[in-house]
Amino acid sequence: MTTLPTTRVQLKQMDPAMLVFELERETQRLIPGAANAELVTGAAATASFLHRKQTRFVRGDMPRVPYIEHPLRVALRLLRWDATDAKLIAAALLHDVVEDCSKELLAAFGLPGEDPLACLTRLYGRRVAMLVGAVTNPGGSISYEEHLMLLAGSSSRALLIKASDLKDNAGSIRHQLGHGQDSRMYRMLFKYMPAVEIVGAGLRRSLCCPATQQCTVAAIAAMDTLGHDLRTLSAEHGID
Repeated sequence: MTTLPTTRVQLKQMDPAMLVFELERETQRLIPGAANAELVTGAAATASFLHRKQTRFVRGDMPRVPYIEHPLRVALRLLRWDATDAKLIAAALLHDVVEDCSKELLAAFGLPGEDPLACLTRLYGRRVAMLVGAVTNPGGSISYEEHLMLLAGSSSRALLIKASDLKDNAGSIRHQLGHGQDSRMYRMLFKYMPAVEIVGAGLRRSLCCPATQQCTVAAIAAMDTLGHDLRTLSAEHGID
């Protein structure tokens, strides 16, 4: 049997179907084993179900796309950074469900008296739930920047998920400018520039962990590139 050559299409060019196939392929390549495949596939299916009525926001005059594209890209980017931890990938797929669809999670899968993280713990295990909890913005009196500072100062591998999340969200700003939502894009740019610096610094402090070193090095490089791009974009548009 002839092995077909494989090419890496940019994540932003993939539709949900291609993202799913690529996620499966990369998982099999980097994290073999039936249990690992079941964990990742189950998390992808749950996330797809919970986000099924949502679309990506701030589209302006661009076509609206299914929200599930975002968590799929966040997870797949980690695999492309050579992450080899199935629980980390599962948490990346589920990273927005508590923040964006906790009611739907509990309505579909919850037991009486459960909160969202307890539900995820029962479904996917304590570590997956802890990783999701670590990247979930607690709201209330804690600001977004304070939340990131706490995460960056921890030893949690959830920082890798946040780096991929930032790459996906902040990295799209340049492409969304000029489509009718520029004032909101400028606010996001102002929000994400310090966030990228905080996450990059936290990743550098976590380089001592051999288990994630290769992935962490790739994430640091992505944050450095993203930070430079955001600063250039800010200067182009006169945003301080």
